[in-house]
Amino acid sequence: MRKIIIFSLIFIMQISFALDPVVKTRIKDISRLLNDRQNMLIGYGLVVGLQGTGDDASNEVARQGIANMLSNFGVNNLDIDNLKSKNTAVVMVTAKLGAFNMPGDNIDVHVSSIGQATSLKGGILLFTPLKAGNGEVYAIAQGPVAVGGYSVEGKSSKTMKNHVASGTIPNGAIVENSVKTDLVTNGELVWVLDKQDFTTVESMKSSISKINKKWDVRAISGSQVSLKVPEEYVGKEIALISLVNALNVESDSIARIVINERSGAIVMGGPVKVAPVVVSYQNLNISVKNETQVVQPGAFSSGTTAISEETRISVEEGKTGKAVEVIKTNDNTIEQVAAVLNHIGMTPGDIISILQLMKEAGAIKAKMEII
Repeated sequence: MRKIIIFSLIFIMQISFALDPVVKTRIKDISRLLNDRQNMLIGYGLVVGLQGTGDDASNEVARQGIANMLSNFGVNNLDIDNLKSKNTAVVMVTAKLGAFNMPGDNIDVHVSSIGQATSLKGGILLFTPLKAGNGEVYAIAQGPVAVGGYSVEGKSSKTMKNHVASGTIPNGAIVENSVKTDLVTNGELVWVLDKQDFTTVESMKSSISKINKKWDVRAISGSQVSLKVPEEYVGKEIALISLVNALNVESDSIARIVINERSGAIVMGGPVKVAPVVVSYQNLNISVKNETQVVQPGAFSSGTTAISEETRISVEEGKTGKAVEVIKTNDNTIEQVAAVLNHIGMTPGDIISILQLMKEAGAIKAKMEII
């Protein structure tokens, strides 16, 4: 019953969205500047202070790491074969450096075990340099590891909640070097869409051109719009970026259905249309038919005869003749089909199977992705 209620809410929300697939949104919410990108950082370090849940004695990398760390403090000539500590774990540390992070800023880091450690809970990451792809150090990470779970193991049983071999350190790294980011490239500002769409790009171009028709605005591709910096904004690029980012544009979307077979969740985006189709599934017969009707004007009116398209969706169950029928004028959308199936109490798994059959038959006019 709980799944049925959830599906009902999803379909109600989607029907409302499908009636108006074009959404007004700000440029800043759907795009970024060309050079405004994150940079990946990575480092190798040690987590200490574990309660017997670290790497075992057979891990030579852990023993060598401990020896290297101690040598930095003058403890030399150690026999690494005798370094045995289950309170230490070898980890890889990752982080993302923003385009405009400056030295002294704090960024989040993620810590993951690469050895036999069973849990990082209660551990502290020691001083770990984080490098970018060019080999240079851009941040230093250190601090207590936060693990969202637990792992308890006895002689004959083991209890675990969530994944405890990795964790995070909020604001756990201090930025030491910044990345040089040029907002203007060859005298132009270039915005890049988060999701490629030619219709949205054209809408962005039109909105920017409305500020000043003399500005040189070009749609470079299905995801890029360039603006040559006007003379009055040379040296005031930040003000220009702020002005453009605040513009509202018509953000279009591709008709798409995403299905998660493991959880039974279905998410539909964009105007997903359905062609006439008949599906026989178990003891159900589902049909979607388009009907043409002639609409006559009222008596003594000046109107003219018009042709109206209606979509009839019907479901017949078994030999009982029980049927649920919906007639929706000029709106043959997949949401109507799903709403009918949901109304008669079909399970999420059955609805997914029917949608897949309709897609294979070419009746669903949208992209379908199964994850």
